[in-house]
Formats: sequence, C-alpha cells, structure tokens
Amino acid sequence: MSFLFSSRSSKTFKPKKNIPEGSHQYELLKHAEATLGSGNLRQAVMLPEGEDLNEWIAVNISRYEYHWADGTNIKKPIKCSAPKYIDYLMTWVQDQLDDETLFPSKIGELML
Repeated sequence: MSFLFSSRSSKTFKPKKNIPEGSHQYELLKHAEATLGSGNLRQAVMLPEGEDLNEWIAVNISRYEYHWADGTNIKKPIKCSAPKYIDYLMTWVQDQLDDETLFPSKIGELML
C-alpha cells in the first residue's frame, strides 16, 4: 500500500502543457476554473450556455496526461488514457484486496 502514497505516485498524474492563451479552449478552461472554486459543484460542471458539449468535455478531460506504474509489474510509468488508467487502478486495488497477506479472509489466522 505504501506505493500509492510514495513520491513516485506523483509522477503518474501530470498536467498537460498549457492551452494557448486567447483560444476558445482557453476561455472554457478559465470558466471551468472560476466556477470550480465557487463551492457549487452543479454550477462547476454545467455546460456554459451556447457552448458545444463535446468541446466542453474535451477541455475538461484532456488537461491531464495519465501514466501508470504499480511498482511491481510496471516499474517505469507508461502513458495511458484516462479510462485505461482507471482500469489499471481498479485491477491494482482488487489485487490488493485479494492479497491474503494484506487482508486475510479467515478470522484469527495470520498468513505469513
């Protein structure tokens, strides 16, 4: 479990390079940042009036680059899509939960 909180894990989720200032995507990004800090989550995720849904989604999900490493099977982070990153993460979590040395399934029996 220490891998999840190690300094290496910070290398797996990186902001992408900046969106060019003055572009329409930049304006959408600024709108998202302004509403996100408002404390109103519904307002923060709501499609701005007159904007294209696909562009709004793209601006909000394409700001990050995902890299996966589990420290065991994949030691050096590999670039992957957000859905693949989540798939890797959920598989890793399930593997941890299934590990009898971490989470014994029989009460009173310690696996060594």
